[in-house]
Amino acid sequence: MGKKWLVVTGAVGLTIVLATVAFAANPIKLIVNGQEIKPDVPPQLIGGRTMVPIRWVAEALGADVQWDEQNRTVIVSLTEKLEADLISNYLRTADTPKHFVENFARALQGRNGAVARLFLTPEIREQIKPEVIGTSTPVKEIEINEATASENSYRYNIKAYYGPYEDQPPALAFEMNLTVEPEKYPDGSVVPGRYFVTKLEASHCD
Repeated sequence: MGKKWLVVTGAVGLTIVLATVAFAANPIKLIVNGQEIKPDVPPQLIGGRTMVPIRWVAEALGADVQWDEQNRTVIVSLTEKLEADLISNYLRTADTPKHFVENFARALQGRNGAVARLFLTPEIREQIKPEVIGTSTPVKEIEINEATASENSYRYNIKAYYGPYEDQPPALAFEMNLTVEPEKYPDGSVVPGRYFVTKLEASHCD
């Protein structure tokens, strides 16, 4: 499994500097992905900045942290899974569910299955297969229709078309019905502005 490395040199305290956005009176809470983390060394406000232990934050995000005593260096390694999760979080951030679906449709139009899978929940990512979105003929047009909507659940129909080419009219490349839901924190609260495709049905493929 490939890894990427972030090297931080400095004191043994293993702290990372974060710009302070907002905080309450002491003690300062440390929340990562909706879960409160309680490190052995609590976050501290120093010089107008919030200092937190890097190991606790990095490991909560799924990274590996090592301390090189000889070189006094902190090494944070990002696994391929963590890197994919970070990219997925970026891709799935949208103002509205429709905007999210439009971003997903662009990945489908580009025939980029690896990117398109990151819009889906991990449990159904393997449903994006080459035989579903094809591999060569360019998709010229994507049509998006909202089928139904309920509280925190949205259904869309996507149709992708080849052509037109010369005297040939547009031809259906593939059609999908999908359910979109907001991402949720472990406590069940909604992550603002981030969505998942939770159900996918390929109703036609060419």
